[in-house]
Amino acid sequence: MGRELWRDCVHWLGETGVLPRDHKTTYRDAQVFDLAQTLRDGVVLCNLLNAINPGAVDFGHVNTRPQMLKFLCIQNLRTVLYSLQNVFRIAQQDLFQPNDLYDMTNVKQVLKTLSALSHQPISSSKFRPFPLDTGQPHRNSLYKSEDEEEIYRNLPDMASERELVDEEEDLYDCVPAEDREEGIYGSLIAFKPQSASAPTSKRSFCINEIAETESNYVQHLEMMLKKFVEPLRKVLEPKDIKIIFINYDQLLPVHQDFLKSIQKEKAENSGKMSQAFLSFKDRFLLYGTYCSRLTDAQEHLKEVMSGNESIKIAVENCQNKANPSKFRLRELLCVPMQRILKYHLLVKELNKNTNDSHNDKSDLAKALDAMQELSKYVNEVKRDSEMVVTINQFESCLLDYTMQLPLHTYGHLLKDGELKVKNSSDRNSKSRFTMLFDQAIFMTSEKNGMYKLKDLVRLEDYTLDEMPQSKANKWSWNFSLTATKYGSSLTLYTKNQLDKAKWLENIKSAYDNIKPLSLKSKPHSFRMHTFKDATYCDNCNKLLLGSFFQGYFCERTNLKCHKLCLAEMWRKIENHEAPAPSTRGRPQPLVPAHSSAGFQCKAHRDYNGFPSFPSSPGAYHLRFQTGEHIEVDEKVNSEWWLGHTIMQLDRQGYFPASYVHPLENSNTNSPRPRLPKRTIEGSNYLYDVPLPMLSTPAQLEQYYWYAGTMDRGKAADTLEGRPSGTFLVRSRDNHLAISLTYNNDPKHIKINQSPDKMFYVAEYKNFKSVQARALCCRLITPKLINFGWKVVTILC
Repeated sequence: MGRELWRDCVHWLGETGVLPRDHKTTYRDAQVFDLAQTLRDGVVLCNLLNAINPGAVDFGHVNTRPQMLKFLCIQNLRTVLYSLQNVFRIAQQDLFQPNDLYDMTNVKQVLKTLSALSHQPISSSKFRPFPLDTGQPHRNSLYKSEDEEEIYRNLPDMASERELVDEEEDLYDCVPAEDREEGIYGSLIAFKPQSASAPTSKRSFCINEIAETESNYVQHLEMMLKKFVEPLRKVLEPKDIKIIFINYDQLLPVHQDFLKSIQKEKAENSGKMSQAFLSFKDRFLLYGTYCSRLTDAQEHLKEVMSGNESIKIAVENCQNKANPSKFRLRELLCVPMQRILKYHLLVKELNKNTNDSHNDKSDLAKALDAMQELSKYVNEVKRDSEMVVTINQFESCLLDYTMQLPLHTYGHLLKDGELKVKNSSDRNSKSRFTMLFDQAIFMTSEKNGMYKLKDLVRLEDYTLDEMPQSKANKWSWNFSLTATKYGSSLTLYTKNQLDKAKWLENIKSAYDNIKPLSLKSKPHSFRMHTFKDATYCDNCNKLLLGSFFQGYFCERTNLKCHKLCLAEMWRKIENHEAPAPSTRGRPQPLVPAHSSAGFQCKAHRDYNGFPSFPSSPGAYHLRFQTGEHIEVDEKVNSEWWLGHTIMQLDRQGYFPASYVHPLENSNTNSPRPRLPKRTIEGSNYLYDVPLPMLSTPAQLEQYYWYAGTMDRGKAADTLEGRPSGTFLVRSRDNHLAISLTYNNDPKHIKINQSPDKMFYVAEYKNFKSVQARALCCRLITPKLINFGWKVVTILC
């Protein structure tokens, strides 16, 4: 009986070197699922294409460990398909689609694509193609028995039950290891003991290694500044230097001082090496910035070199002068990250070879703990920076997302995947690609790699109901999100019981981040917070890890802590044992750049710190409740103001301008945009009361932002050169539309009307009138547009 086609594929992949000869897919009891699961995230396929044709895939665009998220796997598979079509010229009919592999709905088509690739001349000249000519009749059929056919039919169910993140083994063991960067560190920094002057003890050996490698590293930093930064200033813009070399100029003085401290301890023969590491821990925190920006630095270097031949020549000249024909600048930029992650290993070895009776033993244990904590901090900052890149990737593919806030302000991306969603007003459920963040759920429809936003669920406005299960069929496993303030309640359906359990686990985790169970029923003011700088927990004095939403902040007490420390911190607060807030790593106090305000407002809605101030992720927010009086210290822009509460002057921070209104007798210094005003009965202030619901062109004539009848071209001309966020409403072909500009690119959005007479531009947000839709446009600054016969004030 002939061989199965998928086994021929495994053999071929082994010959190319992207699968080891003893990979699990080669076992006698292996099944086609094992192969599909190995290829599912696209990483092995990207390596395959580069093995056949080096450079066919730019790994700068590949997520090398995407097993946590379907979105990343699909993006990788799209990168593979782009290369197959445009580099290898595989015919369209021979290509698979991303979901054919990820969901395992058409593995036969995947094998057909790989077979076609193996027969391309550039591949067949290096590796024997498949199907193999074994002298036996080869069956094009994938199945050799009814049992095997059943396995293929069950692949989609197996795929949904065995997510990549659930794999017990490392899926990437088969990916060739990249050890060149480690070789660079070994060549430039590593300790090279001279046998003739070998130290008398292992401890002395460790001390010599620390001192010599630090000296080598300082020389490397000096070389980078002298032979790369200074010469390249002549051809690169200052901003390019800053992006590529990050904070190299700050690293050098830190390590020059650190080296002096090490050499002093070594020369005095005191043996107290621990003190150098303990005293420099906080100064080493600047590596959080360096490591988080390293990938961006390397990508920017690649861009400027590929876009400008003179810059490319200048960089290559620097490389040749610094280390002829040896290492590239892109690789040299990795050395600082490698160095900072070596310290805990060096201290560990020193501690291991220090006798318990030594006078430095106890402090070495503290130094080891400090360096291990530093290593965790650097790794978590790097991990968070990669998370932001992933979120930004998704945002770049997201349509109809009209908020000013970047997606990462909703927190970490916890889970993604397909759900079926039924609105309380819908009869049938709809398939939605769903992404769960710390604070919100985005529900989208996917088409050709783009995601159209259908619903945005802010978790704080909903409660979770797990719901008893009445059926056990596919897509019958459900739970609900019930609206507590406004919006429609939702019922969400998963493929199977396991998928439901995973979604519930992650959604509960998100709710616990928003309202920690450890503080349930406690009158606390702790909220999840993004700290701009490295920050210490006021409870355990350990670093808060990561670069956004690292921990919790109490604006009443200014205390900061880990989530795991909340219960203990609250106990201390209740018992009046709370420590004074640490200033280590705390963001700078808010000082207005200039007094452009100085008037009082009153809150007409609660603000709990969300949405957060977009211009400074680590900024403090002024949380308040409806009715509180607020003194405005500065109008940052038309969207955000800086101020403090009247009753508690120490409560200061940023807040959205739209959540408050000026008091009648308050001096605003700069006038608000002109809007019809009415006095609310029983109050002492003026408030922008909505006018009657006006939605026909004739009724809209009275509004400044209505441009009358106008086509897309005229609207684009009118908006040309305007700041991002400038908009107008126009009539065209018996319907209304909003035209706005973003990054000098005009956008035109039709205003739709639902059967219940609500107006909308996206399904997740309806308005009772066009006037209400226009008032909800959040813009950066007030601008004027002159339509000839009237001046239109763009609303703030």
